[in-house]
Amino acid sequence: MSHAAFFTPDLEATLTFYIDVLGLRLSDRSGPGAFLHGAHGSEHHMVAFAQSSQAGFHHSAWEVGSVDEVGLGAAQMARAGYTEGWGLGRHVLGSNYFHYVRDPWGGFAEYSFDMDYVPADFDWPSTEASPENGLYLWGPPPPDDFGVNSEGAKP
Repeated sequence: MSHAAFFTPDLEATLTFYIDVLGLRLSDRSGPGAFLHGAHGSEHHMVAFAQSSQAGFHHSAWEVGSVDEVGLGAAQMARAGYTEGWGLGRHVLGSNYFHYVRDPWGGFAEYSFDMDYVPADFDWPSTEASPENGLYLWGPPPPDDFGVNSEGAKP
């Protein structure tokens, strides 16, 4: 597993806990979201959080060995009936190739390859990206509900 992303009703309190208590470091922010990496050296983000009215799960990300494996994973999921999602594309923050597949619970599983790595001894210069410029460099536009917290939603 590469990373996970969650919704939180209090982004600032969540960041304070993960940074000041657990020792993670801020990689970047984009609108109502933030990405954190490990002090021991890790990918651009081990965990990400987005502001929402309630806590929830957004996605799990699974690292694969090549951009071809991202596409092959998407094709495998489509053959299994999971055709809803987003990708193939490349993120701006983290720089990884991606393809997201909607999971049965309303979140996403992401195939991910080639994310930026932050060494332990490197002082990563965190940035503040606008939501429209921080999500993806290229690829199809995300689904309209990509940033929507589906936890607690009525069927």
